[in-house]
Amino acid sequence: MRTKLIDQWHALCRDASRQRIVIILLSILSALFYLVTALSFSADTQVTAVQDSRYEIPAGFRAVAMQSVGPLPQLRSGDYVDVIIDAAVVLDRVLVIDVSLQSGHAETVVLAVQSNQAPQIANASALGIVTLVLVG
Repeated sequence: MRTKLIDQWHALCRDASRQRIVIILLSILSALFYLVTALSFSADTQVTAVQDSRYEIPAGFRAVAMQSVGPLPQLRSGDYVDVIIDAAVVLDRVLVIDVSLQSGHAETVVLAVQSNQAPQIANASALGIVTLVLVG
């Protein structure tokens, strides 16, 4: 059966004019698949990615991402941490939204902080003077 199909395919594509016809038909078929796919994702279609490890940002809060300069406690999404800057607790019980590990980079932690304190935390994180303490 398989050899019969291969022989039929070779017989179909033996001369140049048939090869062009087959290529044109395959191009039209792939263009139709692309068109159907493009039309199914219109401008008003919302595509959402759901991750089990990620929490929603509460209203009035901002997500601040920081990379660890030193060692961090074992953190997971949904944990609460205290944010310490220059040996002073700046925020207590901050929600950890996401923790991502990238090869070759430091661990990135995303925290949900109040909107009025987000610039201070982001600046301290950029300077590398933020420490996180896991709340039990």
